[in-house]
Amino acid sequence: MRDKNRYISIVAFAAVLILILTNSLSILVSAYTNPTPPSVSNADAYCLYDKTHQKMIVSENIDKQVNTSTSAKIISGLIACENLENRRDDVISITSEMLEGVSGYNMKLTESEKISIDDLLYAAICGSYNDAYYVLAYICAGSINDFVSLMNLKAYDLGAAYTTYTNPIGYPDNAAMITTASDTLKIALAASDNALFMEICSATSHRIKATNKSEERTVYNRNALISSSSGTNYHNSKCRGMNAGYSGEAGGWSVITLAQDDGADYICIVLGGKENEDGSQVYAYKAVNTLVNWACSTYNLYNVFPVGKQMGTTKIKLSGVTGNDAPYITADALDVYIPTDATYDIELSYNILLDSKFFTAPIDAGSKVGVVRVHCNGEIVGECELILKDGYETNGIMLAIDTLGEYTKSRAFISTVVCFVILLVAFIIYSKSHSSMHSKRKHYVRK
Repeated sequence: MRDKNRYISIVAFAAVLILILTNSLSILVSAYTNPTPPSVSNADAYCLYDKTHQKMIVSENIDKQVNTSTSAKIISGLIACENLENRRDDVISITSEMLEGVSGYNMKLTESEKISIDDLLYAAICGSYNDAYYVLAYICAGSINDFVSLMNLKAYDLGAAYTTYTNPIGYPDNAAMITTASDTLKIALAASDNALFMEICSATSHRIKATNKSEERTVYNRNALISSSSGTNYHNSKCRGMNAGYSGEAGGWSVITLAQDDGADYICIVLGGKENEDGSQVYAYKAVNTLVNWACSTYNLYNVFPVGKQMGTTKIKLSGVTGNDAPYITADALDVYIPTDATYDIELSYNILLDSKFFTAPIDAGSKVGVVRVHCNGEIVGECELILKDGYETNGIMLAIDTLGEYTKSRAFISTVVCFVILLVAFIIYSKSHSSMHSKRKHYVRK
């Protein structure tokens, strides 16, 4: 019985020791349950990606190759913005070569018409006009074929290895142009980082100045998530820009958008979406709204620590402060983006990682000493710097003692001691030898 109690005591002590050494503490103790995403139907592939925290939330068939014009228009618009951002005020004259091969939805640009690059960017990226895309492609690369090469090279550089383009708009060569939701996500992420592209694709409308061939006119955003000009009820105030469109029977409906919540930005992609028989219901739009609204209502910011919360103490050498009595605090409020709906139980834990076992005076208040990391179900979901609450000056006596201590460990001190010992031994040997010779002389004189 005594041995059993001793064994239990040893195990308990070891557990406490491990907890202290790892600085790991539980915040909320309960089982973590992953939220179940809503089901999405009538689409070939889709995904919802948390851009802020670089985490896939929902995905289905993301590596399946599908046909879509939407991906082509996003990468065309991105390339145009990157190449023409500093030429927005330039006015160009439309040529017949620029319009060659244009089909589908267009704004009826004509040969010799003069229009600014800024208006062309809005006509293409906001209004989704095919002829505007062709003109921009020609301005960027000098020919449509060369621009298509830029599109495919850009896709390759972004890691979209299973994507192929044959024209700037993805129409009408639907069967020839393929992509995947995974590739489209990489392209959408790059586009979302371009401020000009996001400004234009998020605009609900744009007034195009009068030209030598037409009067002033307004283009409206054809993305029903952004604008209600189409008369549909898919508008979502959390969504910003990107593109939506129909690629015919081969590609169906595709909707790509950036959605913003208080704690995260999401990229939502639905490819190969269907519609009902009379075309009154576009399921791709409904799927995007379902996924975005679910994520925004399920995931929220949760405050783990306020700014300035004391998290522990550490040792400051040469300060005169005894023990580990220097407090460190959180540099900022630590908020994590997790499921906070009452339906889901969560377990949070945190661990403290200090940069050193001790710090040395002089050191200022606010100096970084480490970080605190928060985990949810074993996954890091947040991190915050830890800083000293107070500053510490060097204590003169402690500095002298430390300097002396460091000197006694130095090579110079050790060499000095060795030399001293050698000299001392030599002196002792010499003294004994000299004393012996002196005694012999005395003995000789007496004889």
